[in-house]
Amino acid sequence: MAKYQKVKGTQDFFEKSILKLRYLENTMRRIAKNYGYNEIKTPIFEHTDVFVRIGDDSDIVTKEMYTFLDKGNRSITLRPEGTAAVVRSYLENKLYAKTSPMKLFYFGPMFRYERPQAGRYREFHQFGVEVFGKSTPLLDCDVIISANQIFQELGIKNYHLKINTIGDNESRKLYSEKLVEYFEEHINHLCSDCKRRINKNPLRILDCKVDGNNPIIKNAPKIHDFLNQESKDYFSEVLSILDYYQVDYIVDENLVRGLDYYTDLVFEFIIESNDELDGLAFCGGGKYANLVESFGGMDIPGIGYAIGVERLLSIVDSQDGWNDKIENDIDVLIISLDKLSKLKALEIAYLLRLHNIPTEIDYEHYTMKHQFKLADKLNPKFLIIIGEEERKNNIVSIKDNETKVEETISQEKIISYLKGKLL
Repeated sequence: MAKYQKVKGTQDFFEKSILKLRYLENTMRRIAKNYGYNEIKTPIFEHTDVFVRIGDDSDIVTKEMYTFLDKGNRSITLRPEGTAAVVRSYLENKLYAKTSPMKLFYFGPMFRYERPQAGRYREFHQFGVEVFGKSTPLLDCDVIISANQIFQELGIKNYHLKINTIGDNESRKLYSEKLVEYFEEHINHLCSDCKRRINKNPLRILDCKVDGNNPIIKNAPKIHDFLNQESKDYFSEVLSILDYYQVDYIVDENLVRGLDYYTDLVFEFIIESNDELDGLAFCGGGKYANLVESFGGMDIPGIGYAIGVERLLSIVDSQDGWNDKIENDIDVLIISLDKLSKLKALEIAYLLRLHNIPTEIDYEHYTMKHQFKLADKLNPKFLIIIGEEERKNNIVSIKDNETKVEETISQEKIISYLKGKLL
């Protein structure tokens, strides 16, 4: 047994798992770029106040953040989510002055002190997008459609989009007042967290993590009864656009999301499954009309979403969805049959690597048996075999590992031959 083990709630990625993670990342990056998003990279840690802005009464802030004092006695927090840091960077670097809308995407590790379980880790990866500067139903739908395209391209089955509106500031004020009145009448049936939230942020009670099936919560007044006409019309147009693009959805009037900064539109993508992943939200997002202003910026609207990458990976795993999507990193393995051929193998490997053809050799063994064992492990696309005869005649034997076709070519043509085959 190893003397040291990874910290609870973390993972090591290697071999196939790192290939899967990279495939998901590359797919999401490619689609985001196709939608006009540019990458942004923020520090893994920020001043704690940055994340308190996401909601000082949220579970993330009150229970889950990794916070510490540095040697300068400053309160520092490992980022628990991506949006707050992106907003901070957007304002600090005056990105609002460059273009509008500003469309950004990010990918990286996040940290939350949660109870590890299916799809939940204390270190996990998020992919997210943020759009600043515009607020239109068409833009909102374009954001949702970009997420949906990611899941379609990954071949994910049995998922659905849950969507809701929590109204504009005016509608939400009326609704919050009604919720306070309602929940105060039933306060003895609420958990301690919800009791605390009645007068701070009653909408968060609808997202109770302790007892989400509480009938008191299920039967609470619905936001749609308190929406002004502008909020109703906006949400109706969003749904009409989703209908036009044939994006299936379910309107969930209790959906509010777990962060305090959301306004108007909120949404989640949920998996349906026969295992422990059933009901798991693997993507969530919404609009935030006031978040930029709360950071000291101007009144600039925003919308975004974040995808839990480990959750996404677990879903694709559970649906056997990888097929031929992940490939081994090694295109070529060079097998050499004697000491001088080993030197030639290293020379050829160097040339192939210069031409961006991933190549490996066996540095130790000369027998075919040992080197073919390595081939079985690496599963390269091509095998190059060099022995005394090949070396003397300036040729190599190349075998296609998939078709099993073997050809003999001159060493000068190896690069052009492989590039033609690997396209």
